[in-house]
Amino acid sequence: LSVDGVGFFAQDDIHGLKSKQKAGKTTVLKVCSAALMTEQVMRVKSEMDHPVVLWLDTEQKPADVKAIVDDIKLLSGVSDDYLDEHLFLFPLRKMNYETLLEDTRFLVERVHPQVMLVDGVVDYVASFNDEVLSRQLIHELMMLAQEHRCAIVCVLHENKASDDENMRGHLGTVLAQKAGTVLQCHKSKQGIISVSCPDSRHGAMPEWSICYDSEGRLHDADEQHRLEVERERMSKKERQLLEKEKREKERVDMALTAIRESGDCISRKELTEKLVGLLGVSRTTVATFITRQLGKTLVQTEDGIEVHPYLT
Repeated sequence: LSVDGVGFFAQDDIHGLKSKQKAGKTTVLKVCSAALMTEQVMRVKSEMDHPVVLWLDTEQKPADVKAIVDDIKLLSGVSDDYLDEHLFLFPLRKMNYETLLEDTRFLVERVHPQVMLVDGVVDYVASFNDEVLSRQLIHELMMLAQEHRCAIVCVLHENKASDDENMRGHLGTVLAQKAGTVLQCHKSKQGIISVSCPDSRHGAMPEWSICYDSEGRLHDADEQHRLEVERERMSKKERQLLEKEKREKERVDMALTAIRESGDCISRKELTEKLVGLLGVSRTTVATFITRQLGKTLVQTEDGIEVHPYLT
């Protein structure tokens, strides 16, 4: 596949797709699969002629898996007969982790896919924090990809902490080390799913965005995402400005109080020392603040610094 001419998910290699829970990973796989079924879906383009896709879903029930097939058909516009020959989607939710890898080998040998999507690779191990099992699994998947000239895409959640975007456990660490490409999904409060490429051995795929419309259909959301980012940037700038103004007002109030408590006049040195103690900042910061307020809330007289007349 490629976006704007930059390839990702190359054959003969394993890859990763990560995000927080319910952030759009399966939806992104739908778009990728639909692009592989046809020439192009939105900005995602297929670089292969009529590839066979094997999708293994370890999380969803059969009815949900059927809905995935319906969505891919709608996105790609291909016939049922074409899908039957090129897309093989298996719900493996009830399978035990001890047999999943063996079952996967069996399906690969029967289907002969050029692309395999493992939606829920965490279910292939007893614990994603078991380093030995994690390394063994990733090694086996790498060998499978090379032996069958297949691109294997492993879906894995990020760690739960909001500021930690690493894939979970030792399994995530090993997958990140070995993956040719790692894509990441973010879902905004407005429901826009943005896909970026934080890690790649080659050129990083450009970011692209999608969302559902009011009728439940997927469509390109690049412009909506751009506007959303711009609004967030402006909102952040406004918050920073308000915070700066609040901080300045607090410092002014402290300075005025210090002056009034000193008989309405205080030396610059003494005011600096008092504010350094009250604010817990450097003398340079306080000196800059005092200079900035001279002529506004403070005035410099022969006797020292006083409150500006318009405030008295």
